[in-house]
Amino acid sequence: MLRIGLRPTIGLLAVFGLMLVLVGCGQNADLAYAEVSPAGLNVGDQIPAPTGDTILNVSGAISQTNAGENLVFDMATLENLGLVEYTIADPWQNHEDVTYTGILMSDLLRYAGVSDTATSVHMVALDDYAVDVSVEDINKWPVMLATRTNGEYMDVENSGPTRIVFPFHANPEIDEDTYKVLMIWNLRDIQIR
Repeated sequence: MLRIGLRPTIGLLAVFGLMLVLVGCGQNADLAYAEVSPAGLNVGDQIPAPTGDTILNVSGAISQTNAGENLVFDMATLENLGLVEYTIADPWQNHEDVTYTGILMSDLLRYAGVSDTATSVHMVALDDYAVDVSVEDINKWPVMLATRTNGEYMDVENSGPTRIVFPFHANPEIDEDTYKVLMIWNLRDIQIR
């Protein structure tokens, strides 16, 4: 008579359950964003000063600089940090699906060498509108610094050259009413505090 012990069966079920969880996590990560192009720089590499029009100034609790105490970017240098994309039902576009392409804010913070003690990212638009996003939220979700909408660069008249986008599509815990006001556009300055 074949006799199967209960302990090996429970062990196999536990391993199978763990495999399902890991596969599920991988699928959720795939749903959050797609890589468009890899970074051309490594974290810690000197970020070159802009050769084109400066579109973004990063300052504050950072260790990487290329213009005095600031880290400034033109579009080419910013996009050289690696591009991702995802589509959201944009709350500012009557919930129409919009595909955004840009840099993960968590990657921008890593390239800037943000201090471990930093807690917030203060962002200012061209019209001086300002918002604060916690470093914790930026590291928890794939918050994007978008440079393109539906594949096209954004000019100032169309929320550009950069804007913040939250991944509502892949993170249902992100309350749209709370976070949509943090989707600042026409971004000019980022100060790490």
